[in-house]
Amino acid sequence: MAFNFDDLLKKASALGQSGLNMAQSGVDKSIQLANVAKLKAANVKEESDLRAAYAELGKMYFADHGSEPEEAYAAVCSQIGDIQAAIAANNAKIAAIKVANDAEIEVEVEAEPEEAEIPVAAEEAPANAEPEKEAPAEEETDYGFTD
Repeated sequence: MAFNFDDLLKKASALGQSGLNMAQSGVDKSIQLANVAKLKAANVKEESDLRAAYAELGKMYFADHGSEPEEAYAAVCSQIGDIQAAIAANNAKIAAIKVANDAEIEVEVEAEPEEAEIPVAAEEAPANAEPEKEAPAEEETDYGFTD
């Protein structure tokens, strides 16, 4: 049996081309995945901006209508008022602790209340809306209204 160098060269060339095609396919897939990752990162930033806008809208509404909210918002406004009162009470206790030199002050910390379910009309909140994360309480008593 004779050895055909031309057949071996054709097979090696075809195998090389196949490898090249697979490598190019991998590069194309990597580029596609990188573009998807960039867009997902952009969406995370946009969603963060959206949550911030919702929070600002809520602050503005509460500032304007918190004392006399519409019926649909009464439960949330009441909850905000309760939270603000609890923060003010805690800040007063913090101030008393800082002032007291050696006196023992009993600190009562209420258990975290269970999250109340607040009725929201279907058109008021998007179906994929995520609940906002609570920010840590500040020492100042500005109740979350900063300029």
